[in-house]
Amino acid sequence: MLSHRGSFAAPLSSADSSKPKGSALCMSAVVAASRSRWPADGARIILGSSSYSRQGIMKELAQEYGFAYETVTADIDEQALGDRTSDPAALVTLLAQAKAEAICNSLKSRTALPATGFLLTCDQVVICQDKIREKPISSDQAKAFIASYSQHPAGTVGSTLCTDLESGQSFGAVDLTWTYFSQIPEEVVQHMVTEGTVMKCAGALMIENPLLEPFITRFDGTKDAIMGLPKDTVLRLVAEAVKASEK
Repeated sequence: MLSHRGSFAAPLSSADSSKPKGSALCMSAVVAASRSRWPADGARIILGSSSYSRQGIMKELAQEYGFAYETVTADIDEQALGDRTSDPAALVTLLAQAKAEAICNSLKSRTALPATGFLLTCDQVVICQDKIREKPISSDQAKAFIASYSQHPAGTVGSTLCTDLESGQSFGAVDLTWTYFSQIPEEVVQHMVTEGTVMKCAGALMIENPLLEPFITRFDGTKDAIMGLPKDTVLRLVAEAVKASEK
């Protein structure tokens, strides 16, 4: 099951920053009901991601709700999968599903016992000027990506998938965000690329970087969604997976 939020066209104007736009900011009834507790109490939780940002957000969730989780990574060739010239939502959904399949197969190969619990996998691309951007392949490309955000908003299209390891049933969602910037100085771009962390980020977009933060003028969406793991989406999908497992 896949739910989809937002439109892939950038808002035409960033003038009214006082009013949140887009359903990415709306919390579903399922999330509202689960806000007071972790919906998968006692269940095994696996985060299938090597992303530093996602691991940081997952750590915050675990501390807030008092649950433990494991971290594993998927051994797949992402560049060999999907179409990078058309629908970014289809691409990130395909990659999140491929990661889940690879991790499930790896877990099955380790033991004869059936796996139980819930697996979270994700993927995200940046979109700018109707083009899909993944991790930069060179320092020059990273500089060009970051510099372009002074003129054009950076969108993110992120897929989150929660898979019941026992039944194999998955619940997914796609979140869309936009980030607007003022003029980013050349020396800031250079420092960010030289430091190197942006090379691991789709579109070289790293909004939590303290060098970049002063030049952010507006978010359409939530910061955790831009960073790759929207908390409200995680809560909703885990709640849906748990509910389905109880039928």
